[in-house]
Amino acid sequence: MTAAVGLGPLGPLTRALRAELVRFGGNRGPLVFAAIPIAIVMPLVVTFAIAAVAERFATMSSTIQVTSVQTSNSVYWVLIFGAMVWALIAATAQAGAARGAAGDLERYLFPRIWTVPAARWMAYGSLSAVSSFLLVTVVLLVLPTAFPTVYGAVSIGSPEGLRFLLTVPLYAFAACGIGVGVGAIIGQPVVTAAVLLGWAFVVENSIALVPKGYTLQGYMPFLNGQFGTGQELAFTPPWGLNGALFYTTIVALALFVLGCCLLRWRRRTR
Repeated sequence: MTAAVGLGPLGPLTRALRAELVRFGGNRGPLVFAAIPIAIVMPLVVTFAIAAVAERFATMSSTIQVTSVQTSNSVYWVLIFGAMVWALIAATAQAGAARGAAGDLERYLFPRIWTVPAARWMAYGSLSAVSSFLLVTVVLLVLPTAFPTVYGAVSIGSPEGLRFLLTVPLYAFAACGIGVGVGAIIGQPVVTAAVLLGWAFVVENSIALVPKGYTLQGYMPFLNGQFGTGQELAFTPPWGLNGALFYTTIVALALFVLGCCLLRWRRRTR
């Protein structure tokens, strides 16, 4: 307690971060058992399965033409499964933690409304960033070695590969911030999960079909984050690679602040 107090305002945040990591590590719920394999194993399984099929077609017959894959299109499934599943974990953790006796204890231990949500963003964002970095490293090293016919041009040392190593963890961290913000705003785990998944996989991809949809798509936060990593996408936001990643981070911060404001309002109305 003395050490924590000595840290000043960071003392409660440090304790909350430690508590969240312990809570997550001790969680035996179905979300963790389902989400961790999907976030870590599934990106590798899907990436290498697709690569194996493409390599087989490319080498089995000269009549079948398979387009060579460049570095800028090699980590797509890490972005889809890895970052998004961690964002879902963060969102449902935030939505479910402020309810019942656990919520009352949290309010007593951490009077500042932003402390625990910030700790959750830091905890799950850091886990997401580390796992994303490792996944990108494995994918960029294995693809050109194991599947040289189709993925021989993929290189971890290329400008695109180095950008992925830096920006995919940043995007994964920002996505968890969006998750925490949405979880704080909605406050119901099931609804939070449905909204987050529906927005990321349905709204952002189908909005191009509505009038002026391509313009609206340029403002979608998850697509901006994916574009900002250097991943090839079918749209171009109005602010370029670095601007797109910055835009996603700003959206995450805005949702986080709005979520904290709603948490304060709920606390005062109880």
